[in-house]
Amino acid sequence: MATSRQWQLAHEAAERYEHILVPAILGPFAQALVKWSDLQSGEVVVDIGCGTGAAARFAAERVGPAGRVIGIDVNGGMIEVAKSRGPAQGAPIDWYEKSAYDLPLADQSADIALCAQTLQFLDNRPQALAEMYRVLKPGGRVTLSSWTDIQESPYFSSLVAAISQHINHDTAAGLGTAFNLSSPGEIRSLLNQAGFRAVEVTVAQLELELPPAEELVPRHISATPMAVGFNTASEADRQAVLNDLTTRLAPFKMPDRSLRVPFTSYLARGYK
Repeated sequence: MATSRQWQLAHEAAERYEHILVPAILGPFAQALVKWSDLQSGEVVVDIGCGTGAAARFAAERVGPAGRVIGIDVNGGMIEVAKSRGPAQGAPIDWYEKSAYDLPLADQSADIALCAQTLQFLDNRPQALAEMYRVLKPGGRVTLSSWTDIQESPYFSSLVAAISQHINHDTAAGLGTAFNLSSPGEIRSLLNQAGFRAVEVTVAQLELELPPAEELVPRHISATPMAVGFNTASEADRQAVLNDLTTRLAPFKMPDRSLRVPFTSYLARGYK
């Protein structure tokens, strides 16, 4: 089932992505990456793999009205949703449905390239990094995030394990692909080989408050490529996934039944 591995979400799924995954998980990490990037007023920022625009909007606030932000994603559904949210605070944002391998910017025209939880999905990472290097001004910088090993984020690891056990491995692969770049050495090597200098890789861990598993999991899956396999499974198998996850995540359950779960990501940067 190829669709379980491809994060090309149609408009409806992109809407669910924006309203479910961004507030719960991806938004806080996008904000952490932007904060770590130390953006300055007036800078030009390009956000590669911008999704529905979380990092781009945080960046727009940081660089202010004198700055500029360009959000780029190959997925038209994501760009549609990003545009539908209306103007951002701070800098204007231009949205483009384009590939990371063909950025719509002139050489040496951006101060910083952001890449939030995107590089791990790309088949040709060196080409994407070469494009980022091309569009950056001398002294410009790239900052990116990529999840650490899945075992270090118990919600993700529990979800993959439960779906693999009760539905099938291919459906679980729809989330597993998000962890295809979980080696700090590989991240560092990719940036060095692309020509970036003074490369730094650090770890960010956030404890995030999530709804109860039985509420969150079906909504989360509906906003991912896993929805295809999950929705075609039997009701008994879907319920088994929820029961299994409730058990696995019990150590993180709060008195009000919500969850407080640690998530861990690498943050990396390098300079042109």
